[in-house]
Amino acid sequence: MMDAMSSDLIPRLWGKPPAGRRGPKPALSVAQIVEAAYVIADEQGLAAVSMARVAEAVGCSPMALYRHVKNKDELLILLADRLSAELPAPSRDLGWREGLAAWMRAQVDLALSKPWFLDLPLGASLPGPNRLAWLDLGFYYLREVALPAEEKLAILGIIAQYGLGEARIEVEAARLAENPYASFEQMLVTYADPERFPNLMESMATWRPAGPGGGSDSDDPSAFGQSLLMAGIAAHIERHIERSAPE
Repeated sequence: MMDAMSSDLIPRLWGKPPAGRRGPKPALSVAQIVEAAYVIADEQGLAAVSMARVAEAVGCSPMALYRHVKNKDELLILLADRLSAELPAPSRDLGWREGLAAWMRAQVDLALSKPWFLDLPLGASLPGPNRLAWLDLGFYYLREVALPAEEKLAILGIIAQYGLGEARIEVEAARLAENPYASFEQMLVTYADPERFPNLMESMATWRPAGPGGGSDSDDPSAFGQSLLMAGIAAHIERHIERSAPE
């Protein structure tokens, strides 16, 4: 996807006219094109987004559209940044741990409300102003944490990827909910041979399914995983502080 980018993409992503372009302001803007693509994706899914469909939505020919956006790859990059504008910013009054948990959850909630978010290719992750604003908020929560900038960036990337993984699991679980054999435990009971999977089946014999009134984080796999992730980050911060302390 990156090879297919034009030299005008970065200015377009930031809402700047390409250098050297003169003449009257075009009747059609990149923002209008991206908004039309956003509406199509929202209503029909990402697979429905095509240059022809977007051209029809904005009332121009596909060839006219290509004068503003080089190809679908570029359109998806612009669309990904547009979607990031929908991320609800958590309170800035939270500490780093609560703030990052809320920062991650906001991304999960966006993906659940707009499942086509998860269908965007990784190559569409070129940072634009909306994505960088979200990243800036993550750095805000880490502003008083004693870690170098590169480690803070790595932590934010890990948290974001974990959150998207959780969202993907929840979306797929919802899609499979009508299949009685889609649940992990039902599949094991029905198909798994204890002689072939002895360690798994022994562990699952004492497994308690999640349900209302559960008393531990492990009853909610998402909360349990988030708790482990944040505990690991906290331990890393403590180790860094200890290593940095004067002897």
